[in-house]
Amino acid sequence: MKLLIAWVVVLSVLYSTLSLVRHTHFQSGGFDLGLYDQTIWQYSRFQWPYNTVKERFILGDHLTLTIPLLAPLFWIWNDVRALLIFQAVWVSCSVFAVYKLIRLRKFSPFTAVSLSVIYSLFYGIQYGIFFDFHPVLLATGLIPWMLYFLESKRTKLFLVSLIALLLTQENMGLALASLGCIYLFHKQYRKKAVFFVIGGIVFSLLAAKIIALFSPVGFQYTPQIHLKLSEFFNSQEKQQVWLYTMSAFSFLPLLSPGAMAAIVFDLAQYFITGPEFSRMWSPFMHHRAILAPFVLLGTLDVLGVLKQKIKVEYLVVVLVLSAMFQQYYFHFPLNKLTKPVFWKTEPWEIDNTTMLATIPRDIAIATQQSLIPRLSHRKEIYLAWPREHDYPGCVQPCWWLDFNKNADYLLIDTHPGEWLTMLLETPDHVNEALANMEKMGNITLLRRINSASLYKIVSP
Repeated sequence: MKLLIAWVVVLSVLYSTLSLVRHTHFQSGGFDLGLYDQTIWQYSRFQWPYNTVKERFILGDHLTLTIPLLAPLFWIWNDVRALLIFQAVWVSCSVFAVYKLIRLRKFSPFTAVSLSVIYSLFYGIQYGIFFDFHPVLLATGLIPWMLYFLESKRTKLFLVSLIALLLTQENMGLALASLGCIYLFHKQYRKKAVFFVIGGIVFSLLAAKIIALFSPVGFQYTPQIHLKLSEFFNSQEKQQVWLYTMSAFSFLPLLSPGAMAAIVFDLAQYFITGPEFSRMWSPFMHHRAILAPFVLLGTLDVLGVLKQKIKVEYLVVVLVLSAMFQQYYFHFPLNKLTKPVFWKTEPWEIDNTTMLATIPRDIAIATQQSLIPRLSHRKEIYLAWPREHDYPGCVQPCWWLDFNKNADYLLIDTHPGEWLTMLLETPDHVNEALANMEKMGNITLLRRINSASLYKIVSP
């Protein structure tokens, strides 16, 4: 147990560092860190949680009813980084529940520690931590505790964790249904499993209806279903998801019908919904973190059968070695901590930091995706979105920046080589937009530090 405690401490530090360094280098974004940061900051100030990044009441985006519980973090440290550290520590501490669950199933301490370490390095968790803050990671950290409470017959704690899971995000009902697929193969949990499947699906459908009531556009994530087996494999990203997911525990989950059903059910909400949701196919975002408990349970089911015939500790050694090789070969996010380039600070980052220090907290400001998390502790923070428009006085069509008319200031950085995800367009097009808006008198330059520019908005 001391070894496990040491690992959780080390993992908390590594995951926190991974997330914080990425944020320090302006690689975090308004979606999703800035969005949730503003909302939780509003909760911490007992303000109405109207999110100005998406310009809607927060429950009109996702049914995230547990994030108000994070508001006290900002009473301790009023900084967006508090969320990143909490997320890293929360997910890391779920390893204790994983260990307890494995020991509950009568596996040796060596097996429990080894599988817990493999679980904690699951690619979906690493990319989820690296990507940004998201409620899916909160759910991923909660599920192992819920499963431990279920199997240890701690009914009250199980019910509390179950309710908390469902209230974390609307599609956690589907995650519960996926867990039900696994427990259907356990006779002692079959009745509960049926409830998980039916109740989980019903909950998610109801949650989508509730979100639609709060949203000006209805439920934004309503899918168009394409019921073809090929939809699970018809892109490189989908194939990568399958490879990374199955290889995490050396393909043992393939031998678990319940785990395979759970994984297919979870991926279906993204993979068979057409190209409109292609951004959710990626193995490199938060969506895949929730698969970690499914592959773990599948592995435990398979090892539970095998331990009647072989000494599973020998197989577990192979699993550990395989996981370490995959960490190196697939270059999962924790590897970045060993690369000097990951720690390097560019001159434009210093310019942005200097500029941000001059921005008052009480002004209404529009800015690019990558700067929103640095400015989201305020009542009004808006996204500046590059688009082409037909405006008189410029070559048709011309580039322009769209943002909410309530914004009084505009902050933009267009350093050469800036990622498309930072500006949502190329720096050349954004510079063209700024030039057009200055020429037309919509904005006036107040301050410039190399590529970072602060404008007063005359008219949107």
